[in-house]
Amino acid sequence: MTDKQEIFDRINELAQNMDLQYEFNDIEQIEEFLDNVENQQYQEYDEIENLYNELMELSYYDDEEQ
Repeated sequence: MTDKQEIFDRINELAQNMDLQYEFNDIEQIEEFLDNVENQQYQEYDEIENLYNELMELSYYDDEEQ
């Protein structure tokens, strides 16, 4: 299973592909990006959304282990 840092790295790589001068460091930043309707124009939007869902799933399992 992928770890959280790998997912953030992949999301940031996609953001660079979109020429965004932006780095995602936490889940809230990804949520803001996904909530902004204008960002849906990007080809990478769906992949970022999928990675976000994977990240949330990992967070859920982390919370259960504690």
